[in-house]
Amino acid sequence: MFAYFKKVFVQIDDFIKSLSPMKKLAMGVTLAGIVASMTALFFWASETAYVPLMSNLNPEDSTSIIRVLRDKRIPFKVDTTGKNISIPSESVYELRLELASMGYPQSSVVGYEVFDKQTLGTTSFVQKVNQKRAQEGELMRTINTIKGVRHSRVHLALPQKSTFVEDHKKSTASVVLDLEPGTVLDEKQVYGIGNLVARSIEGGMDPSDVVIVDSNGKVLSKNNSDPLSAATATQLEFQHKIESDLERRVEGMLGRVVGEGRVVAKVTADLDFAQVNETQTIVDGDSSAVLSKETRSDNMMGTRPGPVGAAGAISNLPGQTPSSNEIRNETSKANETVNYEVPKTIRRTTRPSGTVKKLSVAVVVDGKTIKTVGKDGKMESRVEAWTPEKLKEFESIVAGAIGFNKARGDILDIKSMEFTREDFDEAQKMIAEKEHKSYIQNIIVYLVIGLTIAMFFVFVVRPFIKWITENTIDSVDTFLPQTIEELEKMQTNGALPGLEDAVPIIPEKMDPEKTEGEMIREKVVTLVDANPHKAALIVKEWMHVDNRKKDKDEEGGKGKAAPASA
Repeated sequence: MFAYFKKVFVQIDDFIKSLSPMKKLAMGVTLAGIVASMTALFFWASETAYVPLMSNLNPEDSTSIIRVLRDKRIPFKVDTTGKNISIPSESVYELRLELASMGYPQSSVVGYEVFDKQTLGTTSFVQKVNQKRAQEGELMRTINTIKGVRHSRVHLALPQKSTFVEDHKKSTASVVLDLEPGTVLDEKQVYGIGNLVARSIEGGMDPSDVVIVDSNGKVLSKNNSDPLSAATATQLEFQHKIESDLERRVEGMLGRVVGEGRVVAKVTADLDFAQVNETQTIVDGDSSAVLSKETRSDNMMGTRPGPVGAAGAISNLPGQTPSSNEIRNETSKANETVNYEVPKTIRRTTRPSGTVKKLSVAVVVDGKTIKTVGKDGKMESRVEAWTPEKLKEFESIVAGAIGFNKARGDILDIKSMEFTREDFDEAQKMIAEKEHKSYIQNIIVYLVIGLTIAMFFVFVVRPFIKWITENTIDSVDTFLPQTIEELEKMQTNGALPGLEDAVPIIPEKMDPEKTEGEMIREKVVTLVDANPHKAALIVKEWMHVDNRKKDKDEEGGKGKAAPASA
């Protein structure tokens, strides 16, 4: 192994020595560029990754956190706005916890910690102001935790309490929300923030007295001070929701059949928002039972005197003796009372508001597109109206989707019409042209980049490598004379072809008595003495050629021996 590396080093050393000074300089510059590029790549790959520590900081918090990082000797980066601070990723979580324990970021929001530093001579007015600041700060911190809210401001108007009821004033509040880009709070979230603020005030506050606006000044909360207006707005919103839901159902179902965007449905819902409470009593007279029975009878017997004498004044004169005349009376009376238990059912029903009284549905379906092959062999398309049988099927599908009820007077009408598609086709054509243009531009860019790289390698890299690696003497065959003219020239000036300027001219004259081999040998010895380095290269080239021939001969001998052994 050591001999192998020694051989490699010797070959490298010989190769470098065979280069001209200009080539050595070019090779050194190339190696220096490669080393510099690798070093820059190494430093870029090993560069510390910075991640955001905290963002959207105000100047006070940024200054305080930077002071803490400098005291701890932790590297950091601050963006151009000064609101975002980044540190190495390996210590970001630990430092966040530590800063949180130190109360950062404070965000200039003061909560109940305002009472941590109390002086001895604090007046009641200062106490009230601090309490109001604390309530506003705590509400801001709570609202800031809501998803989508970047920052908030809360202002409370808390009047002084009065012992007289007629002098009592309501508490009010205002909230300003700075939302994240692209965030839109729905009605439930706004309603929740209003109730959060209203229920956090001692003594209570009506949620309608909380005004919520965004950073653009748009009012997000609804004015519910008028109950009638609030109820009407809620009813209209509920009606619109039902109509939109039914329209999406119809368009979604028919769109799968005739194509997306080729169905338009409009629904008008007549709703009953009256809330009805009914009480119904049902009596079953056929299933009565005797609960109680009472019978009472009375018998009366007696006499009474009857009238006697002649009618007139004589009978009333004194001294007249009436004759005896009695009348007997006898009376019988019977009374019977029977109480029956009759089964009855009492039903109390409350009908919810917002029930559907009637639905009116209108559906327009685009015509059917039929493609045919024209006379010129190109595809042509035309639009035909749907058949009445197909429209009946569509009507049945829509009726099932919306809950069609003919008994309550629902109306359903489906028509087949051709949609105007000029604008649509033009837009599709423009989009296709734009995509095609972008595709062609990308191909051109890639071709230019590939051609530039290829030309760089062909006209710059390849000649440079060839120029660096080529030797002054290509091979032994080119070193020796190839023709009679070259041999005569060598005999004339005493230099081999291509080395007239590299070695001094041999001043000796050829001895005609010497053989041709002796003369060539003497010339070679003279050349070796004049340029031993190039002579060594020639000898190594010979040895390399001999070794390759031996290897080929050995491989050929093994190939012939294999069939013989077989």
